[in-house]
Amino acid sequence: MQEFNDDTIYILDSYGLIYRCYFAFISRPLTNSRGENISALFGFFRNLHAVFTHYKPRYIAAAFDSRTPTFRHEMYGEYKANRAKTPDDLHAQIPWIEDILASLGVPILQCDGYEADDIIATVAAKAAASGRTCRILSGDKDLMQLVNGTTQILKPDTALVWKAIDSNGVKAEWGVLPEQMLDLLSLIGDASDNVPGIKGVGPKTACKYIDAYGNLDNIFAHADEIKGAAGEKLRAGKDDAYFSQKLIKLCYDVPCVKNLEDALPPVSFDFNAAAEKLSFYEAPTVAKTYAALSAENESTGAETDEVRKASAAEKGAHPARKNVVNAEENGKAKYESSEQGPDTEDLPILKPLTKNKGEYRAVTDIEELKKIVDGIISSKEKCVAFDCETDSLDTMSASLVGFSLCTEPGKAVYVPLVLTDALFSGPLISKQDALAQIARLFTDKDITVVMHNGKFDYEVLRTNGIALKGGDYPVPSCKIADTMVAAWLLDPDKTGGASYALEYLAEKNLSLSGIEYDDIVPKGGSFADVPLDKAADYGAEDADFTLQLWHLFRERLEKNKLLNLFTDVEMKLLPILAEMELRGIHVNTKALDKYDAELTGEIETVQKEIYEIVGHEFNIASPKQLQEILFEELKLPHGKKTKTGYSTDTTVLEELSAYHPVPQKILIYREKTKLQSTYVEALPKLCDKNKRLHTNYMQTGTATGRLSSRDPNLQNIPVRNEDGRRIRSAFTALPNTHLISADYSQIELVVLAHLSGDKNMCKAFSEGVDIHRATASLLFSTPQEKVTADERRIAKTINFGIIYGMSAFRLARDLGISRTQAASFIENYFTQYSSIRRFIDSTISFAETHGYVETIFGRRRKIININSRNRVEKAAAERVAVNTPVQGSAADIVKQAMLDVDSSLRKEKNGARLLLQVHDELIFECPSEKSVLDATIALIREKMEGAVKLSVPLRVSIEAGKNWGAFH
Repeated sequence: MQEFNDDTIYILDSYGLIYRCYFAFISRPLTNSRGENISALFGFFRNLHAVFTHYKPRYIAAAFDSRTPTFRHEMYGEYKANRAKTPDDLHAQIPWIEDILASLGVPILQCDGYEADDIIATVAAKAAASGRTCRILSGDKDLMQLVNGTTQILKPDTALVWKAIDSNGVKAEWGVLPEQMLDLLSLIGDASDNVPGIKGVGPKTACKYIDAYGNLDNIFAHADEIKGAAGEKLRAGKDDAYFSQKLIKLCYDVPCVKNLEDALPPVSFDFNAAAEKLSFYEAPTVAKTYAALSAENESTGAETDEVRKASAAEKGAHPARKNVVNAEENGKAKYESSEQGPDTEDLPILKPLTKNKGEYRAVTDIEELKKIVDGIISSKEKCVAFDCETDSLDTMSASLVGFSLCTEPGKAVYVPLVLTDALFSGPLISKQDALAQIARLFTDKDITVVMHNGKFDYEVLRTNGIALKGGDYPVPSCKIADTMVAAWLLDPDKTGGASYALEYLAEKNLSLSGIEYDDIVPKGGSFADVPLDKAADYGAEDADFTLQLWHLFRERLEKNKLLNLFTDVEMKLLPILAEMELRGIHVNTKALDKYDAELTGEIETVQKEIYEIVGHEFNIASPKQLQEILFEELKLPHGKKTKTGYSTDTTVLEELSAYHPVPQKILIYREKTKLQSTYVEALPKLCDKNKRLHTNYMQTGTATGRLSSRDPNLQNIPVRNEDGRRIRSAFTALPNTHLISADYSQIELVVLAHLSGDKNMCKAFSEGVDIHRATASLLFSTPQEKVTADERRIAKTINFGIIYGMSAFRLARDLGISRTQAASFIENYFTQYSSIRRFIDSTISFAETHGYVETIFGRRRKIININSRNRVEKAAAERVAVNTPVQGSAADIVKQAMLDVDSSLRKEKNGARLLLQVHDELIFECPSEKSVLDATIALIREKMEGAVKLSVPLRVSIEAGKNWGAFH
């Protein structure tokens, strides 16, 4: 075997790797900001990076299949006929991959009429003839026939690992030597390529024949010796075997590789250019690995760009050259430059991920801290990043362990307040003195305090005793900037993961990796147990990263016209939400305990009824056992079988309820057990010693801008049934106070009327009539006073369904009518509300052109897949595009109303306070004195109905009572 060395040629089976990477992410595809699938691009270059780092090739090319039918198609019209059509979103990535390869400097070999396998075979043969070795990057079994003393296969094995396969490796995997692979494949065929082979002959049988007779010719020369059905199959399939051999045999003289020197010159890689292109196509993680390769080359004395380009030019190479042979040239090579793709001139050179090395120090002297704060207040910038360290993530009980300040990127200080470090024996600044200095920043209207997840830091300061202005209505006077909220506002669809975490954002935007919390905090300990030097580095680094991110995000917010929304709405709302959380709401835990006992009895009763009907006991909570009961014992109709069996979700059970009483009772059982575990049992445990419940509002929890809550999630308490009312009734006013509920009436439909300008819908809202009754009147050509309850129900379903892109299929299912009837209702709806149809069409058109939609307040949301060629993906994207301006505008209005009402209550100082926000409803606590109650209700109505000026009036329904369940 010849040596594999610097002269070894590496040839990539491009489509093989592209397909492998695309389908590796098929269940959770990777997409860019425009909603385009980049899974293949991401995986392709990540795997290619592993080749660069492990093998460091000097000679490499990427082979691509023909753009036109090949000579095999001419031989056999059914060749590859049973292959599924290449997915559109995979096909779209191929020119992007070619574009990046060209930037990288990797030659692309492609020849009309020939497959990539033929190009690879030609390269391998010419390499051997010239005394060189070749490594083929592929997992394709057809290429195993090329393995010999000068040619290896590098097969994708596990993630980012290429497994070298030589002759012994082929023998171990297939049971034959490489030179026998063609005969093996001729016998067994290839279903994926529609190559017939011999029917009934599999790999084991084929190997047995080859072991006995050596090759295909000898096998058929001795075919009469093979007795029984096996012999009959072999003899009957002789023509198919030889025909398959012609199809599988590779071509060794593809015209685009007349000589290796021209086709595969030594490559002068431009890793920075590849990194820039990868960044442009929004694969930043992979981009950074290529940028790191560039940095590594420079640090090890690699050739400069100028020298490499000159060297390449002398040898006839061009870093952006794509070698394509066109069939119409009759075998004469015609070289074309690949299309360069998007202009990347303005893109910054992407930096590799580096370990952060800031200048950080600890401050333990109060006089030094005062000087630092003095400097911030007197500085021209008047901007400081603040980050606190605590011993708990529960803001109601967390103690402030220390905090950090940063006014200059790369430099920050950490102020420890609690320290168990035995090596540090000096005095620390007292918490009281430290809070006094922090308060100087938070009470200065000219200062901008930048935080990451600032609501947490603010609440910790409040519970630890910071003194703010406002008395019973404390409020910071400074300007607040939260980089977590800024990141979300710029890219709101990343909810639910760690995409807004400080560490992730620093890596993505600053190319800096920081200190991990788990690396410095001892197991079972807290931040107070961390040695001072490490605590200072960790805490100060957070403030440093926060400031650097703010400098970036502020510019991006301004560029995207989001800065006003950020500063005037989201940041002013942040301390209001924090105060709402700290305030909490009183819960009657005894009432919940009583209801818990009642629910237990009801659950036991329905459980017993289910057992009696079925005839025996079983675990109702077990999907597997439930499948057996419903579909095997009760023989109820089922849908398509999945990996875990037949579905028993709510939709299925609702449909099955028409056939048997058990599914309906299971729905009741599920609803009651969920209520019991999620709310009735859980809420008392979440209350503090004063029986007040403190939910946690998330500003970054939805893509539309709506607030969400957790611990507990108050948004999901049922509204329309008795069970939900019982739970809400446990939320009570304290003695001598009332709760006030202020709920926007049909706010999303009001927004839809405003955005569409539809005269019929605007008229209904302007006249203050029941919008669903008015809609029913138009749909059914009936006077409003004669509209039936069923007609109003249909109209209501359509009204809200339109906002969420409801199809005729969904409407038919929800109303229990035929799809034809449902389609007729929708068609009639758009006849009566024609401007809504035009609004929907224009919104979709805007999204297709710009890639985003926006709300009345200018909130933007990128619409993923809006230009997808996949009909299902595009339909879903269109629904999001239409819904977002409506729901997002409604959310913005609610937030503005919260700001306006809270500001007015602070001025009045009559004891009324905002407690909860749930969907379109605000809950207040107010003294019971009638004059105060009446004045507060009037104030709330004025501010909520005047939160924004629309073409139709906003209306608010307001009630007062002793508990939340008494409303509506």
